[in-house]
Amino acid sequence: MIGLSPYWLLRQALLLGCILLLCTMAPHVASADPSLDLIESKETKRLPVVQPKWPRPNDAGQVFYIQRSMNPNTVVYRARYDASGDLISSRPLDAYWRRYAEEGQTRRLKVVERLFAYGISARALRSGEGFAARFAALPKLAPELRQEAPFKSALWVRIQGREYRLIYGYLDLDESGLIAKVVRLRLFTFDPKKDAYVTHMISVSGGDIRQ
Repeated sequence: MIGLSPYWLLRQALLLGCILLLCTMAPHVASADPSLDLIESKETKRLPVVQPKWPRPNDAGQVFYIQRSMNPNTVVYRARYDASGDLISSRPLDAYWRRYAEEGQTRRLKVVERLFAYGISARALRSGEGFAARFAALPKLAPELRQEAPFKSALWVRIQGREYRLIYGYLDLDESGLIAKVVRLRLFTFDPKKDAYVTHMISVSGGDIRQ
């Protein structure tokens, strides 16, 4: 019989514990493939600000951010560049917290948050012009990351046949239960053809995204 070292047994136990923890926590973060239903799209000349008193990020490489109704903590999405200002093809996007409810410091997403809620991934398009991005909890949104100049990129999304540049999102949460869940997403975008900001009100159901 081959002996097993205490170190190996401890490592396996820790690994099993992490797997069980993820399986336990995942349903409370997001269920698969929620339904997104567009309620309305409204044009304005100025960018609407849902929470005027809250800080708004303006970080280097920022292409999008998400606020939530529960507190001012914000998830920032930024593009990643090499020394020449080109997008890093292996991982062109990153996401992290701005903890404005504390001291405004940055914090990496936790593993569960990255996998099931606020994480984002991207893959190169076959055309070679940009990347298809995917939000972990909103796979149907399907934005594209496009580089416009060195160190300058934007996320674009197609809604009802029109293309809009993403600016920020606001999640309306139902906090009446033990676990807060998203009931509505407001997407704030820009339409360059009309030179106007467009707010898209989207209901979230059939697989509630949970905070």
